[in-house]
Amino acid sequence: WCRSSEEVDLWTVYVSPPVEQLQNVVNGTSFVGNEEDIDDATKHQLRSMVIPFSLYLTVSLLYNILDMVLSLAMWNAAAIGTPVEPRGRERALVSMIWIKMTFLNLLLCTVLGSGIYLTHAGREYNYGCSSLHDQAVHHYESTIWYGLFCAAMAIYAVELLMWPCAIMNQIGHAIALQGRQISLFRRLGQLEDEEGSCAQCIGCCIQCIRCLSCNQLGGGNIKAKTDLTDAAIAFMNFMNSEVNFDIVLSDIYVAFKLLDRKQREVRYKLSKQARMDKKQTDKCEMGEGEDESNNNNTSSPIDAVNFSINYADILNRRVLSANDETDMYLLRQGALYSQYAQGIYELYPRALLQAGLLDGGWDGLYSPWKPGDQHSLLSTFRLTEFGFPSTALVYANFTNKVIATPYCILLDEIERTLVVVIRGSVTLEDLVTDLQWSAIELNRVGERVGFDGRGKYGHRGMLTNSKWIYNDIHRRKIVFDVLRDDRSNPHRDYNLVITGHSLGGGCAAMLAIMFKPMYPNVKCYAFCPPGCTVSMNLATECDDFITSFVVGNDIIPRMRGENIEMLRYDFLEMLARIKVSKITAFRDSRYPCRNKDLEVRNKRILYARDDIPITEYYQKLVSFRQNRELVFDQLSPVDTRLQVPGRLIHLIRFGDDANNRYLPYYKSRMLREIHVCLDSMKDHSIKNLSVVLPKIVSEYENSSTTVSNDDDDDVDDISVQSENSFGGDFTEEPWFVTFSFPHGLVASFVPTLLAVAAVCFSVIGNNTCTLFERKITDRPSYNMTDLESYEIIAGVSYGLYVYGIQYRDEVDEFYTTQCKPYPSHVVNDDYVKAARGFSAIALVIGFPIVLLLCLTSCMKLGGRTVRVMSTLLMLVATCQLMILVFLNSERCVDNPNPVDSSYLQSQFVWAKCALHTGKYVIIASVLWSLVAVTLGFSSRLSLVEARLRFASMSLSSATTTK
Repeated sequence: WCRSSEEVDLWTVYVSPPVEQLQNVVNGTSFVGNEEDIDDATKHQLRSMVIPFSLYLTVSLLYNILDMVLSLAMWNAAAIGTPVEPRGRERALVSMIWIKMTFLNLLLCTVLGSGIYLTHAGREYNYGCSSLHDQAVHHYESTIWYGLFCAAMAIYAVELLMWPCAIMNQIGHAIALQGRQISLFRRLGQLEDEEGSCAQCIGCCIQCIRCLSCNQLGGGNIKAKTDLTDAAIAFMNFMNSEVNFDIVLSDIYVAFKLLDRKQREVRYKLSKQARMDKKQTDKCEMGEGEDESNNNNTSSPIDAVNFSINYADILNRRVLSANDETDMYLLRQGALYSQYAQGIYELYPRALLQAGLLDGGWDGLYSPWKPGDQHSLLSTFRLTEFGFPSTALVYANFTNKVIATPYCILLDEIERTLVVVIRGSVTLEDLVTDLQWSAIELNRVGERVGFDGRGKYGHRGMLTNSKWIYNDIHRRKIVFDVLRDDRSNPHRDYNLVITGHSLGGGCAAMLAIMFKPMYPNVKCYAFCPPGCTVSMNLATECDDFITSFVVGNDIIPRMRGENIEMLRYDFLEMLARIKVSKITAFRDSRYPCRNKDLEVRNKRILYARDDIPITEYYQKLVSFRQNRELVFDQLSPVDTRLQVPGRLIHLIRFGDDANNRYLPYYKSRMLREIHVCLDSMKDHSIKNLSVVLPKIVSEYENSSTTVSNDDDDDVDDISVQSENSFGGDFTEEPWFVTFSFPHGLVASFVPTLLAVAAVCFSVIGNNTCTLFERKITDRPSYNMTDLESYEIIAGVSYGLYVYGIQYRDEVDEFYTTQCKPYPSHVVNDDYVKAARGFSAIALVIGFPIVLLLCLTSCMKLGGRTVRVMSTLLMLVATCQLMILVFLNSERCVDNPNPVDSSYLQSQFVWAKCALHTGKYVIIASVLWSLVAVTLGFSSRLSLVEARLRFASMSLSSATTTK
């Protein structure tokens, strides 16, 4: 940095010396200027920089070493005990934190002071350069080293913010202690006006979503104080607790991760049971055994926690049989009407808009049916483009408000049914309807439509929307006109079917109950309805005409007050069940786990429910549970608790992600467990359901379709091979977890490390001016930049984009190379162009693959992706090696100097080009090849690592048991 830009230009520009100057140099008559004064000034300035530099270096090294030692000590201290049982951890951590905040922060202030002093001294003494180099300060402070120094100083300064943060934390803690006697949310529950305030807060959140969606999700007709009262009351009741569990964010993360893994263990057992039930059912249908899956109810292995539920918690299941006509009828009807429930979301309104038949846009009305005119059916819109040419759309009302839900009426001429299809939740208005979940008695509705609604309850929002649909149908008289009992009516023997998905499924069940007195043969198929639709007594009465379909871990049919309370209790209890340190649990929860290893891994770090040690935290938890049971019984009596309507068909998944298969069960309508997994919302999709149900019907109708007869051990062996390879199935693991190494440490880390090294060697080798060198063999060449100094040229070096002159400075007596870009007038031959092209191809392909390999420590890659990457890496290795064609170029064979070749060619003899840093090109090519090979065999490496890890865990578990 001491050299100015003019000096650098003089040293790097090659100028062929005149013959007379060259002769003077050879004869020794040329002189070298005296630099004693310059050397004395430089030495003085260098001595002046020794003290500040030594002080900063010593203090910063001392601080970093002590900080590292203290961090390791705090890490070890944090590993003492469990999350809820400190065992002396707090005392050790508090003393170390005080050391960090006092002694190390004082030392940190010294580091910052010495750094400021170093910068001041450097600017005063020109950073050790002589006074002739007046631009040294600017040159040094524009380098990357000064930038790194400033970054380190900024990081040190940020660490000093610990004191202000600690002070603010103490102030907040003092304020919290003063208000602990009366909880904030308890005051909200006691003051009547505060319900509206909480509702306004929820309404503000909804309006924020509306703004972020650019009004695409609606929300303009929401009145917070009236529409969101139920949500506000439920939120305040849920948060109304005086127990302080002293939980931090890391506790929340670890508890939810372990809760998810524990639930995965339950789901894996259910999946294995479903596979066994499927085998048994197939054998029975082929006459090879008794149908034990239908005769003997299989109890779910879920160990649910009850919150004072007085009725029986039945979790028995029965597999639907292909030999049972009723079962097959329900599956076929579900497969058919799920297609209609999917179309109401977007397909039907878009088709009507494109045909110009929908008045009012997306919220418009389509009503071609004329009461009493059967010929008007000929002009209705047919669903031919959706695969139902015999189905006519006779009416559609897409009005969407908090009290109005879009629906349509279809006439299916093949099934001979009139179908009312109700849309599910799409807009913010639908969300507000979902949040109106308070139970309301149906006595007034029953009096109007003709059933006894005393002591029967329903979801307030769904009941309101169902009444709107009922009134609209009654006003239009479409259903009554189409199904009227008249000999001249060709549709008099048609049956009424009501269907819908999600919110539409709950409204369909309500509407079917309202139409039941008038149309006794009405049927309802509710797909993934909310779990808080109707009360238990009403749900039981609906078994003969309402059928609900639920897929896998769908969260919506499980959204009930009891389940939310139970999820919170399971979360809090999970912290008490951890029997290792939080750091150990954190590491163990982030490492991917095969399904078959879940039970062993969970037993290693979790207590059984009956073995939880009695700690202060657990005593608080027991007290909290007892209090919440009493409060929940008061706020939500048993008779008013809402359930899934009608009989429940639960589709349980078995198999891997590549071959998803589902087995239908009759199950108790009480879906009690809320699963914290990614599939909980995926399983709610109507698109997924409309594919799953027809697939189940196809398998049931095809008697030759059976699952593999392999036993469970063979299945587990296959899962070991698939789950430990790239693209394997770690079921329901998050797709991106930082440094989780989902393919194993070896299969993820080794290829990535080799690839990073290959990129470094490629970049260094391809961008230096010393890739190849060509030396003078007979006598030196002299390059004179002025009359006071001269250089002895030893050769020329070449890179792909820059070149350099290699010379020996007689003053400083060392060899050096000065690099600069090729001049614009230099013509590149074909070999140079080819070498540059191969270099560009290698970096363009190799660099993205390296980034993708870095992500393998956080996410899973498919097997096909890995094979493509391995093939491309072999291409990169080949291109990297082909850079050596530069050796056949004119510069390495004929012309040694790209700037002025006449003098050098005529005066000297040059050797052939040799590799200098070009050896890095060969090393990079070898590394790229190793990455490709390692990546190709990564599945085998991962399998070996997984087996070794599993053997280690089994041995450790056996030792612990002994």
